[in-house]
Amino acid sequence: MRTFREKITRLGAIGAATALGAAGLGVAGLIAATPASATPAPGTQVNQTFVFNGLAGWGNTTLTATAYSPATVAQGANFTFTDAGGSQVVPTTNSGFPINYINNTVDYYPIPAGTTYVSAVASGNATWTGGPAPTAPNNIPSSGSFPLTITYCAAAGSGCTARIQNGAAGDPSVSGTSTTFLGSTPFPYLEVSTGATEVPAGSTLTLPSVTVTLTAAAGGTTVNWTQSEFDTTANITVGSSIINAAVAGYPAGVVPGSPAVANAPPYVAPPVMTSTFIVAPASVSAVLPNSGPLAGGTTVTIHGTFLGSPTAVTFGGVAALSFKGLTDNSVSAVVPAGTGTVDVQVSTLVGKSSVSPGDAFTYTTGPIVTGVKPNTSTPSGGTSVTITGLQLTGATAVHFGSTAATNVTVNSATSITATAPAGSGVVDVTVTNPSGTSITSSQDRFNYNAGYWLTASDGGIFSYGSAPFAGSAGNLKLNKPVVGMASTPDGNGYWLVATDGGVFSYGDAQFYGSSGNLTLNKPIVGMAATPDGYGYWLVASDGGVFSYGDAQFFGSAGNLTLNKPVVGMASTPDGGGYWFVASDGGVFSYGDAAFHGSAGNLTLNKPVVGIASAPDGGGYWLAASDGGIFSYGDAVFHGSAGNLKLNKPVVGIASVPDGGGYWFAASDGGIFSYGDATFYGSAGNLTLNKPVVGMAAVS
Repeated sequence: MRTFREKITRLGAIGAATALGAAGLGVAGLIAATPASATPAPGTQVNQTFVFNGLAGWGNTTLTATAYSPATVAQGANFTFTDAGGSQVVPTTNSGFPINYINNTVDYYPIPAGTTYVSAVASGNATWTGGPAPTAPNNIPSSGSFPLTITYCAAAGSGCTARIQNGAAGDPSVSGTSTTFLGSTPFPYLEVSTGATEVPAGSTLTLPSVTVTLTAAAGGTTVNWTQSEFDTTANITVGSSIINAAVAGYPAGVVPGSPAVANAPPYVAPPVMTSTFIVAPASVSAVLPNSGPLAGGTTVTIHGTFLGSPTAVTFGGVAALSFKGLTDNSVSAVVPAGTGTVDVQVSTLVGKSSVSPGDAFTYTTGPIVTGVKPNTSTPSGGTSVTITGLQLTGATAVHFGSTAATNVTVNSATSITATAPAGSGVVDVTVTNPSGTSITSSQDRFNYNAGYWLTASDGGIFSYGSAPFAGSAGNLKLNKPVVGMASTPDGNGYWLVATDGGVFSYGDAQFYGSSGNLTLNKPIVGMAATPDGYGYWLVASDGGVFSYGDAQFFGSAGNLTLNKPVVGMASTPDGGGYWFVASDGGVFSYGDAAFHGSAGNLTLNKPVVGIASAPDGGGYWLAASDGGIFSYGDAVFHGSAGNLKLNKPVVGIASVPDGGGYWFAASDGGIFSYGDATFYGSAGNLTLNKPVVGMAAVS
């Protein structure tokens, strides 16, 4: 179990402040609620503000508390949210007016989507002690006990008393059944009430803990427990009058000052009191490589969803020699000996993954292709490539699609060099020897689509050469501007990322998650994809790193005080590390990304804006906004625009897959090409809706 923020009613505020507000006496501003996006440490006492309508206008009160829930639960299992309960003295006066008693205090909790209600039970009765001696006319005992009334409301019915909102939450312009109450309590919800029992002023009211049991129905969902409404009634003596002040409150900001404000304060989303993640059954979508020797021993990466914390991995029912979870979406395993084609299944606390087309692994005596470098060429072919894999000895042919390669040389059992023939589109590179032909996979892809894309801050996409246009966010209303992009390994898709961490995927680029729902310390400034296309990293300007899919977290600079903000990132060819660069040219390396040098000790004419990796990971280029280029390691300098007068600043760089050149893009869409980087066109002659902010090349 873990401790989370939840509510224990502070009756001093409720019994006096809210009731007096309803009586027309006004309420002073209290402590503000913690925003819904905040994430205090477990066990932190957190406030949330409810506002109430009274004769003099709107007042507010603050509720605080602590509660418990499991961090995770398996789909289909039951789990609980537990309010710890607590004690509070019922106030006797406020502003000199006596409070006689309180009753009908009701809390309303929406049942989270993705769950189904099972039960709710209090740990015992509510009690009060230490009250005054009974006096007329109420004659309330000085102590007593009573059960809480707990009602599950799946639809309108007896005992279901939540108010009906004005319209859309917090929108007073929408006509509805109420012109004042702006809260929203959707069905189904839970209603927890003290009922009609009168609890005397001056007594100590102790509320029992309440445990709500739900069934985790929707895997992959984070379910949040919130309070949508709070009602109470206080009996107050005002002069010669007795007032029963019944009020209903909804979550909103603090009402400043006293007397209360006249207009209904806008609705705000209530703070999340506690949350639990529902773990779905594991699923396998790919195994790479998808073939291996009969003797086993091959290390494979298993891709899919909900693979975190695996408890077993099997190949056709035979246990893997070893395995370890890499990310929530990937597992590494060593293949046992076997024959034929088998299903690879991963077990977690929820159970075993179901058999799927993507989980196939074939034991073979034939060739196995695990990589092709470089993996792109112009349609005319002629590119010399290196094919890596296993059992390549004795190769008699290499084909790119159905076309035979030339100049085939078998270097070893794990390497072949060949010259790519002319071709088009994306093809599989296969190797044939007397034992058979290699089984195709995403690792053997070769792309004849040469070109690049530009992205603008509004999500607009410009494609050049044979880089396919797969869609854009240019027709969407974005929360924040786009700042970067990355392409899939086969060049048939791409991702865009916005400053809030929102990710947009197009073509064969799969969505693996985003930080768009997080409150970031600093904005996202760039992204990089894993070499296999099953994940990506995002980097923020403070050096914070967010990893998704099979992208592993290797470290960040989020805990460092940087001289200048980070502006971009690049990954190593094997996906085992990454670099990011700051605007002063400082370079930060993590995982297997080697540090080859930086411009952090130089006085730059203009700030650095991006980084690109050499194809072997042995170096990198940095690009400055004036078109200056800084090359390190084995990254060769092919030229720069540092001596040119640019119309607009450079905003991004991309390298040619063979490392023989690079492009960079300016904010007006202008393209500059160097080395063997072919110029395929630019948006420099167009009137853009928004500036270009980044580029990616077919790789």
